[in-house]
Amino acid sequence: MTVDGQGVPAVVVGVDGSESALGAVRWAAGEAARRSAPLRLVGVLEWSAYRPPAAAGVLPDGDRDVLLEHLRKELTGAAAQARALVPELTVTYDILIGSPKRALLQEAGTAALLVLGSRGRGGFTGLLAGSVSMALSAAAPCPVVVVRGKGVPDGPVVVGVDGSPESARALRFAVESAARLGAPVLAVRAWSHDRIDPYVLELVQWDGVEDDERRQLENSVLPARQARPDVPITTELVRGHPAQALLAAGERAQLLVVGSRGNGGVTGLLLGSISRSVLHHAHCPVAVLTEPPEPAVSDIQP
Repeated sequence: MTVDGQGVPAVVVGVDGSESALGAVRWAAGEAARRSAPLRLVGVLEWSAYRPPAAAGVLPDGDRDVLLEHLRKELTGAAAQARALVPELTVTYDILIGSPKRALLQEAGTAALLVLGSRGRGGFTGLLAGSVSMALSAAAPCPVVVVRGKGVPDGPVVVGVDGSPESARALRFAVESAARLGAPVLAVRAWSHDRIDPYVLELVQWDGVEDDERRQLENSVLPARQARPDVPITTELVRGHPAQALLAAGERAQLLVVGSRGNGGVTGLLLGSISRSVLHHAHCPVAVLTEPPEPAVSDIQP
């Protein structure tokens, strides 16, 4: 379970004993405290990863016990670090057997937040280098935070916006995160002429295009400003590649927030080069807001 006795969703962290995972635990401990939520540490052991090349059979029970004990020590050590940072924090941990992707997706189903390190070992080997990381970032039913560094402690929460409903969700998450951190929000919109026919480039009134882009940016942040006037929100319009714009802004941020899909300058944010650039090259924690799952037919009211 990823909720406490009062039904408060937990902040869940994938733990494998790597320094990257421990950094994720430390960040998650602070976030759990800010949310008044419990912290849940999860280790996943996938037996198939330890089979010999010939796959001559499963591990003997004795070897399994050794691996389980090793992972248990990693979890207890991580829990001790979290409690040392936030003594009043409720911290639990558990070992799950099977696929890390499936196990963490199941955990995310009732979590407030899923937190991962940028590199891993054991069951989380290559977590950000292959299909597991992209699946978790794109498909988890809760926000996913990949801790790629400490970021700038006094920096803003940076969020990419493009006017889409998905980016609006990302902006709301950024504003709430900033409120808990006592930080401002910097909303970034990137635009370029890459998709304009070269033959009409000389006919475009670029001042007018930029003015229109700025109006769209300001319109995008207006609902958030009205909803949370206590959180300062500034905007930045960048003419250039959206990944470069977000990464540049992220260099002065303590958290970078992106949506799972978008339009305009951030189309396909998690499906192509932009997502890989942000998740692999940011110097601060990156929060990914996935699309809410489609309701089942039985859940739709007539």
